[in-house]
Amino acid sequence: SNLDVYPNPSRDIFNVSFTSEKAQDLTVRVMNVLGEELIIDDKCNFEGNYYKAIDLTNYKKGIYLLQIKANSKIDNRKLILQ
Repeated sequence: SNLDVYPNPSRDIFNVSFTSEKAQDLTVRVMNVLGEELIIDDKCNFEGNYYKAIDLTNYKKGIYLLQIKANSKIDNRKLILQ
């Protein structure tokens, strides 16, 4: 609910931030439209403020999927690379 992804659309770097109020395992991944994982960040028992700059400079322009999985919940966001 407190997930922030900016700027979106972007030409290169997307900033992802959120707060985990309780310790939980989480996975942050970026996939292309074919479902191929491009970036993955696994955290065990993570609690607190999460921040990651995702650099898509070397990827083709288009739509990518940001997926954040925390315990049994999954949040998906579209990333638009211009």
